[in-house]
Amino acid sequence: MLDFSCQGPGGPVNPGLRERQKADRRRRIEAAAKAVFHEKGYDAATTREIAARAEVSIGTLFAYARDKRDLLTMVYRDELHALTESTYASVPPQAPVLDQLIHMFEPRYAYWSSDTALARHALRETFAATYPIDGDANAATADAPEHFLLLKLVALIRAGQRDRRIKANDGPELIARVVLDIYLSENRAWLAQPSPLLDEGMTHLRAALELALRAVSPNRSGSKSSRTRSK
Repeated sequence: MLDFSCQGPGGPVNPGLRERQKADRRRRIEAAAKAVFHEKGYDAATTREIAARAEVSIGTLFAYARDKRDLLTMVYRDELHALTESTYASVPPQAPVLDQLIHMFEPRYAYWSSDTALARHALRETFAATYPIDGDANAATADAPEHFLLLKLVALIRAGQRDRRIKANDGPELIARVVLDIYLSENRAWLAQPSPLLDEGMTHLRAALELALRAVSPNRSGSKSSRTRSK
């Protein structure tokens, strides 16, 4: 059956235009949600106010997100996916593994520090550590920012094993999950502070990661650069 839901002057709007219109509405809704969450706080924000800011009907908004929690998920999922892509693309390929991991995680800390109150809601409401244990993921899990990040971490660990910057023969998925768990735990502890400081958060994360990597590093002592910075 033909879809006549989007009509132009001469008949149905072509699928390409319809997709562009849908993407534009999604961008407007995401921008409006982020602005209202930032201005009002998550608890005080309403879906009606977000719909009005995005210049869409409340029914249209609910076609993109079921509720306020879904809106928060949508905003941060897209932004964190883009952040993960950009940081992974710029990882120094031959740097010590610890420095590569810090390269991946530091921009995320900076991202969360831009609005720590909203970040706490995002982490509590939407970003529980949901990623596949046995390499299998349902649709919701596969789209989660943590799962997307995990895939990049697995690639970094596998490359480190290949060129012997990591000596352990354990599966790269297992090592990457341990690294991700450390990041998630440290990030939540950092954000739980009344006034989280970026440098302090990164210092604690680096120390925790270095401790874990001693078991898999050839020299069992982390990277030279990390030891220099910690003095």
